[in-house]
Amino acid sequence: MPALGWAQDSAAPVVASSPGAFEFKGRVREKGTKKILEGVNVFVLPSKLKGTTDRDGRFVISGVPTGRFSVVVNLAGYQKLETEDEQAAGEVAEERDLYLEKTSYLVYETTVFGRKDKRDESTKSLTQEQFLTVPGAQGDPIKAVQNLPGVNRPPQGLASVIIQGSAPQDTAYQIDGHEVPIIFHFGGLSSVMLPEALDRVDYLSAGFGPENGRANGGLVNVFTSNPRTDRYRGFGFFDVYNAGFKLEGPLPGPGEGGFIIGGRQSYVGEVLKSILNKASDDVSLTVAPTFSDLSGIFRWKLGEKDEFKISSIVSSDSLDLLFEDPTLGAGFSNKTLFYRLIPQWTHRFSSDLVGRFSLGFGRDFINFGIGSNNFDLDNTQLTTRGELDWKVSPSWKTQLGYDHLYTRSNVSFRLPNTLSAGGVTNPFSAGESREASVNDVGLRQIGLYWRNEWRPGGEDSAWSLLPGVRTEWLTDTREFIVLPRFATKYQIDDSLFVRLGSGLYAQAPEPQQSAETYGNPDLNAPRAAHLAISAEKDFREGGSRGLVLTGGFFHRWFYELVEQSTDQIVRDGATVPEYYANTGAGRAYGAELLTRMELQPFTGWVSYTLSRSVRSSNGGAEQLFQFDQTHLLTAVAAWDLPANWRISSRVRYTTGNPYTPITGSVFDADNNVFFPVRGDFYSARLDPFFQLDVRVDKKWVFDTWILWLYLDIQNATNQKNVEQLQYAYDYSEKAAVNGLPVVPSFGLKAEF
Repeated sequence: MPALGWAQDSAAPVVASSPGAFEFKGRVREKGTKKILEGVNVFVLPSKLKGTTDRDGRFVISGVPTGRFSVVVNLAGYQKLETEDEQAAGEVAEERDLYLEKTSYLVYETTVFGRKDKRDESTKSLTQEQFLTVPGAQGDPIKAVQNLPGVNRPPQGLASVIIQGSAPQDTAYQIDGHEVPIIFHFGGLSSVMLPEALDRVDYLSAGFGPENGRANGGLVNVFTSNPRTDRYRGFGFFDVYNAGFKLEGPLPGPGEGGFIIGGRQSYVGEVLKSILNKASDDVSLTVAPTFSDLSGIFRWKLGEKDEFKISSIVSSDSLDLLFEDPTLGAGFSNKTLFYRLIPQWTHRFSSDLVGRFSLGFGRDFINFGIGSNNFDLDNTQLTTRGELDWKVSPSWKTQLGYDHLYTRSNVSFRLPNTLSAGGVTNPFSAGESREASVNDVGLRQIGLYWRNEWRPGGEDSAWSLLPGVRTEWLTDTREFIVLPRFATKYQIDDSLFVRLGSGLYAQAPEPQQSAETYGNPDLNAPRAAHLAISAEKDFREGGSRGLVLTGGFFHRWFYELVEQSTDQIVRDGATVPEYYANTGAGRAYGAELLTRMELQPFTGWVSYTLSRSVRSSNGGAEQLFQFDQTHLLTAVAAWDLPANWRISSRVRYTTGNPYTPITGSVFDADNNVFFPVRGDFYSARLDPFFQLDVRVDKKWVFDTWILWLYLDIQNATNQKNVEQLQYAYDYSEKAAVNGLPVVPSFGLKAEF
């Protein structure tokens, strides 16, 4: 029976319909996920009849004799389905639902450079399937990035990604290419967007291309998923720290549209408060983070040439007192709230010319206060991006684009001006407090770029040359900067390539550094030069099992860095403190190696970085940078077991961060405080950091939903890692402040 669009295999026996026969109709989907399976052969025995599923997963087999019969479906990657069925003569035949169970629902992927379409070879990418299951990352994309080579381990509580010896503020964070003030919730517990609403996270290190700017260290860019429209789906979850949900599916109305809505609410503060009420008196933790976020993604395909998408995020964070702490003073508060609305339009003028335009609009609210000191910011931000991507010929592709950042801020603050030489801050009470209120301050940063990819000899050429240039106009420093960049790649064979990336980079000073009242409005933009050489060898030789080695070297030069200053300068006829000056310089250099192993059922990867990061001031001698880490070693492994069990683990070892020893103190009778006497800056190191994390996953698969249980144990050996040193009021004694002890996180997730 050829009607209704259901596929009938022409090679199958044709049995004419008769009073004792019927049409066996049904639909084949993946068990648990309800994913439609197309092109699947369905056999009816003993009649030896066969049907094949169409694009909707439906099949029809004519001429099946009534009575009892067997249904057999055998598909690679799925368990064989054998079921008995029965159809009584004279009864109406109902459509059957057949569910095929995957061999494993916990297949772990290790490929971290998996984007075949990536434009910039300096980009390292993690897909959703990867970052959700990386041990030690607790399903978070940004935490997963911190496992990659070249990413320094930040001190506990510093919610930053430190790239190849750069400063934390040298990393820019973006959502769909648009800047956001933070990418982590307070304390670094989780990124600000629901991980399951993200398609991938890109990490760009030394030598990235001209389409990205205003970051001397690198970028972390998360990209939202395109909603799936084949059916409605979602999940709900809860664990020790937070609970959340996601809904996804098609949008009603004309055209092809879909949506994703998801959010989370944490209750970690209440959990810690309950624990600390029963803990011993030596527990020093006094504050805990609380966060919530809500994400929304809407996408429409408007014909063959146009696509429109809107991504939105609302994120709220606060630090709350777990119990009264007189050292924090009265009126303690720390809150951050921001939202972004990011519409994106893609138009295909032709197969060789594509235009992209997007903008990001939002506001940032930041409040911080301890005692009489406070900082309040209300910031309105508008960013825009536009690009024309043109394949001029088989050997030449070019991209011409711009990005623009505009902020208008209202700021009020009362803060002490304290010296923090060598990372050691003088007592707040000894610093001169400065107070100001500034309204409607506008800043604008505009970048224009031109990027080219030329393959001499045609698109099959082994050589790729990527010359480009970026220009920046920064209104806060009143500078127009030209930043040339160049990269090249040589494909030796299908399994081996080498790459070089280089360029000049610049970013605006921090707002407080160039502010008229509190900083130095005559600052220049800090700058950097990058050079990176890398190679990759794939030993799998087209197969799915084996090793992939990626390694290389990087060198960064930093100059015109902004430092605190105690100099006096003449401004508008008056002698005033300078506070900040472009007197810093530095270097960061090293080697990276990543080994990926695909040896099912064992998979994993090992990353190692050997690096050195130094800084100098006013042309003086180089000294270690406070975030220098000589050795960074991370090993991740996963074992896929039968019945949808997985055990995975992460081991991490890093050299301890440098610190400035305090050799004594001097009493200031005027302010009734002790001042520290500093030794050689960053001449001592904390003990090395070591941590073992273990994760156990189990899935129970039902026809139309999946129950997922996971246990994630951070610091399974209860290692006492020293994060910082704490001094007595007169600096006569010091004590180590250790990181978190063993932290088990238990969670349940129901997917449908």
